[in-house]
Amino acid sequence: MAKKIQVWSAFGPKIAHGLPMTKDELIENIIQTTNQSKGSVLAVLSELDVQLEAGLRAGRIVQLPNGTHFEPIGKKDGTVDINVRVSPELDKRVNAGFRGKWLNAENIGKSEAEMVALWNEAHPEDPIPTEG
Repeated sequence: MAKKIQVWSAFGPKIAHGLPMTKDELIENIIQTTNQSKGSVLAVLSELDVQLEAGLRAGRIVQLPNGTHFEPIGKKDGTVDINVRVSPELDKRVNAGFRGKWLNAENIGKSEAEMVALWNEAHPEDPIPTEG
């Protein structure tokens, strides 16, 4: 018997990622918009890494001026994960102007019951029981 997680994996809407922005492209874009030298941009980014590491190693949340912050999260096994929360304003701007491609876009906003019905129609040999 199929599980609901299979429904969302197969039919759920997800973003089709384009080509990653390379580090060289990012640096070139920063150089063009700030009129700084490549060495200057690389130095600032390198120092940002150093400061993030220092703060996080000390158990501190590190906040950037744009509202993005990095937080060390302790795990049961004694290791540390780093949680990154982007600026709420960046989140809003990306959502307002998103131009990427969606896979299964026709299923955006569908309820779980509608998604299960899609699965059951496509997989009659392995249905998910509906309640009711």
